[in-house]
Amino acid sequence: MDRKKQFIIGFIFVIILILITYFFIRNTQSDRLVITRGSLVEAVYALGTVKPIDSFSLKFGIAASIREIFVEEGQTVTKGQALLTNDSGITFRSPFNGTLTKLNVAKNETAMPGLPLLEIQNLKEVYISVSLDQESALRVKPGQIVQLSFESIRGNVYKGKVERIYPSNGQFLVRIEADEFPHGVLPDMTTDVAIEVSSKDNVVLVPLIAVDRGKVIRFRNGQRDKLEIRIGAINSEYGELIQGDLKEGDEVLVKN
Repeated sequence: MDRKKQFIIGFIFVIILILITYFFIRNTQSDRLVITRGSLVEAVYALGTVKPIDSFSLKFGIAASIREIFVEEGQTVTKGQALLTNDSGITFRSPFNGTLTKLNVAKNETAMPGLPLLEIQNLKEVYISVSLDQESALRVKPGQIVQLSFESIRGNVYKGKVERIYPSNGQFLVRIEADEFPHGVLPDMTTDVAIEVSSKDNVVLVPLIAVDRGKVIRFRNGQRDKLEIRIGAINSEYGELIQGDLKEGDEVLVKN
């Protein structure tokens, strides 16, 4: 084999060795995070739904034919405005200012008792409704601070507070009043809800991404040790250290 071929083979071998070393280091590469002290706000997270404060659904008590309809779906109506008339000559009117969001009946159609014929909602005055599991509901109380984040308006966080919590048909519902809503929000839109259920100051904060089945790898004074810890309150990034030999200034291992 001439020297040129030997050189090419040697060069390829070196490149392969470098690539193997690079990917090995990349796969085993780790970062360290410094343990700090600070405040920790614990929250209950859920998905909330925008609801109208005023909502009206028209239903007949007995079967009746629709003689005339005076409104269309999506139309804005005022309090006292005529909506429809039945075959008995009774005219039904809007109980408040709002928007006709549903119209489920047509002229000359016979409406059966108990079925909703139309629905009116006040789109300008709304609140947030959240359904919680039992464990979360036990931690929520009226007056707690709430943060609201709408998916289509990322980067803006809106404040609110818990007005009441109550059971309904096997659910535990929380009613939230917002300080303000983003422009254009309508009933049935959803929002990410974070209800602040507790706050603790001057606690040791452990990055959750450093915890693996209750253990962390600690670096202190050039020594590496694996130790068990116990975490209490948590938020989306940190946990409160309750038990374990970690202190401010220690470093913990985080694998990429």
